[in-house]
Amino acid sequence: MEMEKERGQAVVIVVLALVALLLAVGLAIDGGRVYSARRQAQNAADAAALAGTRELAEAILNCRPGDQADDAAVQQAVLEFAARNGVPNDGQQGHLDAWYVNTQGNRLGAVGAGTVPHGATGVEVSLVITRPTVFMAIGGIDTFRAPAAATAMTGRIVQIGGGVLPIGVPLMVIEGLGPGDEFYVIETQGAGQFCRVSDNVCIGDPQNEASHRGWLNLNYIYNVEHLSQSDPLYRTFEQNVSNRGCGPDPNISTDDGVKGWASGQCPYPFPIFAGVEEGTTGDFIHGDPGARQSSLREIEALEGEIAYAPIFDHIYTSDWMADNMPEPEGIGWPRAGGGGQAFLYHIVGFVALEVRSVQGQTLVGAFQEALIGEGQILPGAGIGTAEWCATGQVPQLFGVSLWK
Repeated sequence: MEMEKERGQAVVIVVLALVALLLAVGLAIDGGRVYSARRQAQNAADAAALAGTRELAEAILNCRPGDQADDAAVQQAVLEFAARNGVPNDGQQGHLDAWYVNTQGNRLGAVGAGTVPHGATGVEVSLVITRPTVFMAIGGIDTFRAPAAATAMTGRIVQIGGGVLPIGVPLMVIEGLGPGDEFYVIETQGAGQFCRVSDNVCIGDPQNEASHRGWLNLNYIYNVEHLSQSDPLYRTFEQNVSNRGCGPDPNISTDDGVKGWASGQCPYPFPIFAGVEEGTTGDFIHGDPGARQSSLREIEALEGEIAYAPIFDHIYTSDWMADNMPEPEGIGWPRAGGGGQAFLYHIVGFVALEVRSVQGQTLVGAFQEALIGEGQILPGAGIGTAEWCATGQVPQLFGVSLWK
């Protein structure tokens, strides 16, 4: 009789242990689903905010005031991209709210209210995923909620991180290109040229030794806002850089040369800032003199890949800059071979291009876009406030980026 009681107690203990084990497994499974849902919710919020802000950017670029901007298109883009990422706004599986925000991120009004508020330059999205539990329902928890929020902004692109090709591309060649259109850089022994393939519009002269080939010395970047050697964004390191490859220290750029940057093996580690066209803001990058055919060959390793290159509007001499602009600390103005004046390329944006081929002395690239998500933007041109609307000079580089 005593033995039967002990067997009964053992059965109860085993059952309780099994229940506890099932609950532990259930918590682990449901916990994994909660983590997955949170990641899905964040992806949905990011995608929805970016999609809505792209529609807002189009309205800003086309100089439409708030009462003529397509609020319904913004709302549709937000809802569509949230749903694509598994968050339908049905009140059961998901719920979403969106607002227009200004440059400070302050809410100006709800998306879908019928008009776009004056000064809107971004879209904020807040959403929640609701999902049923699997094992936690045993403990009376039937559903769980995963919230997420994101804000995207639109504005002029002012910065791109490391990884650009050390080649400046003329703005006049980029203007008028569509996705897939080819352009090329001719690198000859004594000169160079940039051209659009479609209409053969070119800048430079392959027969002129004074023509500029566009190779950039990324170790000499002049920026009037970053002239002090104590400034973290001071990048005026070296007046001339040899045609060398990557150096031994991957954390610094002054070990590296044009061949290293061109190969993509040692991306330039500092930001590059785009300025305003026809202005003196942003970066001026020293055009390194000398033939760079061996550096062009290094780009063959990037064939078929997307690369980025700075766009310049004008080339300034170091003599002119010395007469008209403050001198950077430490190293002074660059000089060309023999001590003559050097040339600095004024950077106004960035182009994404597919490296099609390197044929002899020619690099062929296919234009992708000038709205580069990797670039940082400067919010400020909100609905009804765009400064170019009076002149019609719409900026070539106007991007959309996640803000928070």
